[in-house]
Parts: sequence; C-alpha cells; structure tokens
Amino acid sequence: MGHTPNGQNKVMLTERNNFGILDHYVKLTSGIEVYVPMRVVKNGDGSEVMLTVFHTPEMTDEGYAKDMQTVEKDLNHLKTIIEES
Repeated sequence: MGHTPNGQNKVMLTERNNFGILDHYVKLTSGIEVYVPMRVVKNGDGSEVMLTVFHTPEMTDEGYAKDMQTVEKDLNHLKTIIEES
C-alpha cells in the first residue's frame, strides 16, 4: 500500500528478476489500475533509475503535471535513502 493525498493506493510489483526491471501496477482509490514501467541500469560505480509516466487520453494536463510532481518527489526520496545508506 502507498499513502497519497487521495488515500491509499495498492502497489503490485511484477515478478522478481535480475535485470533491473521494477515494473509495477498501481491501483488507485478510484479503482483504476495504472501500469508503471521502471528500470534500474548500472552506470559506472552507480545506477540510473528510469520511470515512465504515461499521459493517458482521459488524463487532464493538470492531472499529468500532478503525477509528474509526485513521481519527482518519490524519486528524490529514493535518491536520499540510497545516498544515506
């Protein structure tokens, strides 16, 4: 479960693998399920994390911008956790 301003969303990860694929599905409180492709790729002594946010036909520009802000916040939080460990 993930806590958001709109309530708790359910996060379902794809099968564990050794390829840096962290794709997942997020089931929103509205019942809509969103596919989120995510990859971790080695880069020198570190890694790059890549996440795709789709702008779906039913999504407003404001909704998309809000999703992008949420993803940016989450990725910055992930970066902080990794750098502190």
